[in-house]
Amino acid sequence: MDTWGVDFGLLNGNEELVQDPLSYRNESNVKGFEEVKKEMDLYSLYSKTGNQIMAINSLFQLTAIKKLQPDILKEAESLLMMPDLVNFYLTGEKKGEKTICSTTQMFDLKKGEWNREIIEAFGFSNTMFPETVENKRVIGSTKNAKNPDLRKKDIPVVSVASHDTASAVAITKAYEDPETLFLSSGTWSLLGCYTEEPVLTEEAFRFDLTNETGYNGRNMFFQNITGLYLIEKLIKELEVREGKKYSYEEISTIVANTEPFKAIIDVQEAVFGQETESFIEDIESYLKEKGKKPLEKKSDYFRGIYESMVLGYRNLVHYLEKVTERKFKRIHVIGGGSQSEMLCQMISDGLNMEVIAGPKEATAIGNILAQLETITKEEEKESLLQAIDKSNELKSYFPKNWEVWNNYK
Repeated sequence: MDTWGVDFGLLNGNEELVQDPLSYRNESNVKGFEEVKKEMDLYSLYSKTGNQIMAINSLFQLTAIKKLQPDILKEAESLLMMPDLVNFYLTGEKKGEKTICSTTQMFDLKKGEWNREIIEAFGFSNTMFPETVENKRVIGSTKNAKNPDLRKKDIPVVSVASHDTASAVAITKAYEDPETLFLSSGTWSLLGCYTEEPVLTEEAFRFDLTNETGYNGRNMFFQNITGLYLIEKLIKELEVREGKKYSYEEISTIVANTEPFKAIIDVQEAVFGQETESFIEDIESYLKEKGKKPLEKKSDYFRGIYESMVLGYRNLVHYLEKVTERKFKRIHVIGGGSQSEMLCQMISDGLNMEVIAGPKEATAIGNILAQLETITKEEEKESLLQAIDKSNELKSYFPKNWEVWNNYK
């Protein structure tokens, strides 16, 4: 089982949810973030956990619950991350798979276990956090599931790399090649590389780079950047305004015929990651503050978002090369964004490097990979892994308009 990171469920002594799990987009997380800042220097927190400081992280969510819903926390006896919660319902076992635990800002990446110092510093009970396990382990069976129908079957449940990003990037060229970057392109853009050890320097902290545990315990070093969520927000608003549907193919055509660099925004601005009354008005307000002209066409918004994402990638690659002292030659794009020829070509042009694109369902393939490596007989494993590799349809893109992008500062 794999899911997105940082969100969790709280169980009481009867092993029932105290309340429905909250979303990381819940605005109360900001209050948790402010509370943590009062208690601990943020670089100190980074050096102990390796995580990019983001208000969505589990530590800040849990601190917000402690401040705003203290009775909820008093009743809670167990904290399980979302994939661990599903595995609990499937097996009756409370375990914390390490890739998902490493997204919480409460995990010691070097020791590979919960950071008890952080947990105790913010007044949480150590007993609330489950035993941690590696990926590629059988953690239980459905014969012990909470659902009586599931208990009729004895199906082993495997702990895969349960953070979806960890499963996805495990099948990229970056896993084997130190000169290749990975980019998981979906609602979020997660761009980075693998490193031998967690990078916990002040420079990495200043550049907002994060460390998380990956497949087979390898360290992923990357940054979370707002991604296609912005395109989704724009589509949603335009469809309500105009009463028509927009396909990604139509958007690609619109973007290809639009003048470049008219609506560059900082996609990391907090307002763009929130649900507001009008995303278009948020963009217009941002551009006005920057002294830029009002936009005349909706196509400018679409192109501006894509260009802004790519320019963010370009800056991030510079930071990664500086901190790791490596020079990257290519980037492997996976997820939904890998299906957009227009976006992949923009990335190749903007970064002046080869783009390898695909597969779209990288997370599912990485999940299957972990299961096969766990439960398959050794003599069958190699042929199955080769079959997975052959099923991945990859496409390469090379720079065509680097000069145009290079001239934009």
